[in-house]
Amino acid sequence: MKKIIKILQTNIEPLLIEDENDDDLSEYTNNLSKLLSIGNVTILETSSSTVILRPHQITSIVVTEEGKLKRPYKKKEVKENQPSKISEDIVTDE
Repeated sequence: MKKIIKILQTNIEPLLIEDENDDDLSEYTNNLSKLLSIGNVTILETSSSTVILRPHQITSIVVTEEGKLKRPYKKKEVKENQPSKISEDIVTDE
C-alpha cells in the first residue's frame, strides 16, 4: 500500500514523499524512525525518490497510508419529515 511520508524540518517547508511499500504501518514507521538516530547526513531511499537529509534538522515525521482515514467516523443518518416527539408532564393540585 502507498505510504505518504511528511518530513517536518526546522525553518524549511515540509517535505512530502510517497513510497509503495507493503510493510505494516507500525513496522514501516519503526524502520523510518531509525534515520533520526543516524549521524550528520543520511539518505532516505523510497520507491519514488531518494532524499539526502540532515537528521538533526528533522522535527517530526508523519507517516500515513493512502486511502485510510486518520480518525474513523460514523455517518449520521438524518431522517426528514418526521414530527418531533414532545413529552409532557402534567402537574395537578389535588
